[in-house]
Amino acid sequence: MSPFEREAVFLDLLEEAIKNNLTHGKLLRKIRKELLGFSQERYASLAGISRRTLSDVEQDKESITLTTLNRVFKPLGLRLGLLPRQTHMMQELLTNLTQHGEPNDHS
Repeated sequence: MSPFEREAVFLDLLEEAIKNNLTHGKLLRKIRKELLGFSQERYASLAGISRRTLSDVEQDKESITLTTLNRVFKPLGLRLGLLPRQTHMMQELLTNLTQHGEPNDHS
């Protein structure tokens, strides 16, 4: 898969997650396996967590903290946040971000 194809698949998966068609765990598993081809051990090491914790995240266990989820998604350049549920509000937010640009966040 070319870098452009990989990016397109990545964006499609993110869109499915935003539309609530994919849970955080299923999103992570698809990215890890299908796009990166990483084992749980390899990705867990990259994220600085245990393989068991990664497994729990991918299984959408309820005990996972926001801190852990952000740690798991950080290697992918992602972080969890609040998004409006109403479609029109989501569209307006994305339009505003596109028009004004999102400030750089180096955290």
